[in-house]
Amino acid sequence: MRQFTTVVQFSDDEFLRDVGITREQFLEVRARVASFLEEERTRRPMTTRGKQTSRLPLEDRLLLVFTYLRHYPTFQQLGQQFGISESYAHKLYERYRGYLVHLVRLPQRHALLAPGLTALLLDATEQPIERPIHRQRASYSGKKKRHTINAQLLVGVFSLQILAVVCGQGRTHDFTLFKQAHLPIAPQIEVSADSGYQGIEKVHSNSQIPIKKPKGRELTAEERTYNRALARVRIAIEHVNRRCKIFRIVKETYRGKHKHIGLTWHLIAGLVNLRYA
Repeated sequence: MRQFTTVVQFSDDEFLRDVGITREQFLEVRARVASFLEEERTRRPMTTRGKQTSRLPLEDRLLLVFTYLRHYPTFQQLGQQFGISESYAHKLYERYRGYLVHLVRLPQRHALLAPGLTALLLDATEQPIERPIHRQRASYSGKKKRHTINAQLLVGVFSLQILAVVCGQGRTHDFTLFKQAHLPIAPQIEVSADSGYQGIEKVHSNSQIPIKKPKGRELTAEERTYNRALARVRIAIEHVNRRCKIFRIVKETYRGKHKHIGLTWHLIAGLVNLRYA
C-alpha cells in the first residue's frame, strides 16, 4: 500500500518526479490544509458531528490527490494503491481538490492591473477529452480533428507566473476565447501572442503578434527579424505549458466531468506557480 512515510524517504529528485512538487512544498501545502481544516472545525463544529475520521492520515490523503494529478490513474488503480475502495478514493479526491483550489489559488483578476506589471504572454493549448454525449460539435476541434477543450494562459513575462486561465470548448477560436473572457488588462501592458490572435490590437492596442507572409510576396528582412525577436520572447510561455503538462491530468484525454475542467486547470496552474515561485 502506498504511504507518505515511504515516499518521503525518496531522494529530492525522486520525490519531485513522483509527486510533481518538492518535499518542502508538499509539507507547506499540508500545513495550509491542516490549518484550514482546523479553522473550519472551529467555525462550524456541528458539521463534523458524528462523522468518522478517515483512517488515512492527512499526508496520505494529499498524496492520493497529487498521485492522481501527476500520473492520472483510474480511481480503481488509485484505490488499490492506497488500500481503499474505488468510490472512497474518488470521494477523497473530490473533497481535497476543492480544498487545494481554495488554498493554492491564482492571483485575482485585478492582478492584471498591477502597476508593476509591464508585459504579458498569451497562448492557448488544446487538451483532448472523451466524446461528449450532448452538443458534440461544440467541442470538436477542426485543428486537432477530435474533441478537445481550449485552455488559454496569461503569463507574466519576467516572473513566468500564470496570472489567469480561461477554458473554452475546442471549437472556440483562440481569439474568440480571449474576447469572451473580458480580462481587465491595463492599457500600458504589452501583450505578446501568436498568429492565432489576428486582430487583437483592436481589443488591446498594445499587442504584438507575428507578421504573416503576404500573398504574392516574401517577408522583408526587417519583418523576419521582428518575428524572430518576438519568438524569443514568446518561447517562455511554451515552457510554462510544459510545466503544466507534467501533471498528466491536463495532458492526457480528460475522463472527468467536463464542467470540472476549468477547476482542474486552475488547480494545476496554482501548483505550477507554487513550484516555480
